Amino acid sequence: MTGSVYKYKLPNGRAAWRYQVDAGRDEQGKRVRITESGFRYEREARAAMQRRIEQLQRGSGAVSTRTLGDYLEWWLPWHAETKPLAPKTAERYRSLAAHVIAALGRVPLAELTTVQLDDLYVRLRRRLSAKTVREVHNVVHVALKRAVKTKLIPANPADHCELPQLDQREMKALSPEQVHALQAAASGTWVDLIVRLASATGARRGEILALRWADIDWAQSRIRIERSLFQTRDRVDFKPTKTRQARVVALPASLLEYLRLHRQKQEEDRRLFGPDYRADLDLVFADPAGRPLLPSSVSRAVVRAARELGLKGVGLHSLRHSHASALLHAGVPITNVARRLGHRDTYTTARIYAHALPDTDQQVAQVWEKMLAEAAQTHPMAQHGTIREGSEEGSPAESVN
Repeated sequence: MTGSVYKYKLPNGRAAWRYQVDAGRDEQGKRVRITESGFRYEREARAAMQRRIEQLQRGSGAVSTRTLGDYLEWWLPWHAETKPLAPKTAERYRSLAAHVIAALGRVPLAELTTVQLDDLYVRLRRRLSAKTVREVHNVVHVALKRAVKTKLIPANPADHCELPQLDQREMKALSPEQVHALQAAASGTWVDLIVRLASATGARRGEILALRWADIDWAQSRIRIERSLFQTRDRVDFKPTKTRQARVVALPASLLEYLRLHRQKQEEDRRLFGPDYRADLDLVFADPAGRPLLPSSVSRAVVRAARELGLKGVGLHSLRHSHASALLHAGVPITNVARRLGHRDTYTTARIYAHALPDTDQQVAQVWEKMLAEAAQTHPMAQHGTIREGSEEGSPAESVN
């Protein structure tokens, strides 16, 4: 692998230096030349050229001439299929990658640098949240990690990027009084029972909208949650739950009565639509024809109801956080709350709802004091020291080494 350094003039008349490295041939057999310019001194250009040659030599195989955009367009569907990703997640990945493709899509994959990615993230931060910028980076990092593994590039330029700091904000949770007010605001609307069920179970939006009548155990007053409804730009469909595990959640008796009334109303729609009604879906929450509700429409309706109460930033998912926070504040064991929410383990619950966990440290201190007090009553002499067996009262015990 060889390289050369050249001197050239900038438009302002000043001299500058660039280097060119002959990087061999790509996977199609075409010769690859890598160039970088803008160096003020020859020694800087030669040092940069040497670093690039060493970097390329650490890798092996053909150097790719693909652009970053071409590579991401290939990688996105490949990753979605091999992972595999849920359709909504795959759509989100494509949306995030679009920011990179628009800005750096024409950059050759082999010439992409950490500086270019850092600069992109700074520009994206001007119009996107820190969380979204970090999500963009995560997609790029995973994609380029695959490029390194397949020897398309020798190293991952996303490894050492500077990322914006996340704002550590607590999850939006409502007080029981606010939950009651939101239920009252939604009362009589088409999202009335959805709000009540979300409040009482902490289930996710998609899980509630995928619920079937067959999932309700009327005798035991509980529901079985084993799937979720998702919405992408081109379809609405069902998928397994987030953890791909089913769970059973108990319902308050009052909610069963609401469900019975809701079923009676739905039977009227069935009779009206006759054979055209989608009875095969058996959905608890459906449009008048028995088809799935649009998750986005449900969310907008709940947000509107919350705004009318002056609750900003509150949506259907807020009821999940409210449910969990209220239970933890009330002293419900975290294992029960985790199981109810469908978390894989209690660590996830504790991490998300650390603010809601009751402060029991003072109780711990009291328990310890009580233990010592009971020990003192059982062994009174322990208050003044230990008397070893075989020693006389009042005389020092024989030391034991």
